[in-house]
Amino acid sequence: MRKLSFILVMLMCVASVSAQKSKVTGAQNYLTSGKLDKAKEAIDEGIQDEKCVAYAKAYLVKGKVYQGIFESPLPAYKKLAEKPLDIAFDAYMKALELDEKGKMEKPVKAQMTNMIPDYTNEAVNLYNAGDFPGALAAFERVLEIEGMDMFKENATIDTAVIFNAGMTAQKADQLDKAAKYYKQSIEYNYGGAKTYANLSKVLTDSGNKEEGVKYLHKGFELYPNDSWMLVELINHYMLGGEPQKAADYLDKAIELDPTNASFYRAKGTLYEKTEEFAKAEEMYTKALSMDPNDFTSQYNLGLLKLNAAIQKHKVANEIMDAKKYNEAIKAVYAEYEAVIPYFEKVLEMQPDEKNSMITLKELYFKLRNEKEVYLEKYNKIKDKLDGME
Repeated sequence: MRKLSFILVMLMCVASVSAQKSKVTGAQNYLTSGKLDKAKEAIDEGIQDEKCVAYAKAYLVKGKVYQGIFESPLPAYKKLAEKPLDIAFDAYMKALELDEKGKMEKPVKAQMTNMIPDYTNEAVNLYNAGDFPGALAAFERVLEIEGMDMFKENATIDTAVIFNAGMTAQKADQLDKAAKYYKQSIEYNYGGAKTYANLSKVLTDSGNKEEGVKYLHKGFELYPNDSWMLVELINHYMLGGEPQKAADYLDKAIELDPTNASFYRAKGTLYEKTEEFAKAEEMYTKALSMDPNDFTSQYNLGLLKLNAAIQKHKVANEIMDAKKYNEAIKAVYAEYEAVIPYFEKVLEMQPDEKNSMITLKELYFKLRNEKEVYLEKYNKIKDKLDGME
């Protein structure tokens, strides 16, 4: 009985393979005529019984059909399968696995050659759509294909894809992979200062701060006039609590790009940290002269003026002599009034900036008895704030 059962199974497999070959031929014909829906239906039916299927050409055709679905410009065909490019790739690999006579390598290589731009386009589309893990997988598939033995005679180092894989891995928060690809980019001298800056950030974010700083300085040595590199160094020392080093690099950045408002704004922030408030005001004013719409400089300038007025108010409150106190308070209120235009300008830039609205509400309230207009402004901004809660 066992022997008879075995013979029956073999006969069934032979019949299955015969039917399969017929379906494969049909799928190929449909593919040639551009009927991808019919081609998919035929090849899917042709590869159903995995126990009997050992027909390499079937998987080659399957790969071509699904790759055709991916490459088709017609939405109706694109909807035929999810991740058709991955299905095609797996089919080509299966064709190579079943290839006992060496007939598959040449046609599979031709298809794989086309898969390199296919996967590259897929990676770019997924990246732009915000699917960074998916984009990374697509970039890595490009590198996998390019590293296959069938391409070793004309092997190329796709430095752009390696660098993009690093950026995508960084976006996907896969920091180990990002570091690996950035280091490869440096090895192949690709990406310039940006590669060093990105690698430094990746290493720092993953807890390797010492190594990150090393690459930051190495990048600056190689690209001392690159503004990207300078900005990263400035940020490193600003956030790291070393304002003087940050100031040194800022001076270098300003020398290279004297019309960049952000450099003056950053230097203003540094002067605030070292409590050199007059110099900070000068820098914020300079930044605004370069970029009148620089919200941060405008806001920081307003805070500087407000804090100075608050400090004078505190001093005035310590005065015991009534006449001197009244004179001092009058001067303080004049300073509060002088602050108002700074924050009103902020609201011109960003009408719903809540912190500025709260500050103005307090200033208007302080001055409501000085001028009637401030009582009107107080009521108006109070109503607006109440409506935001």
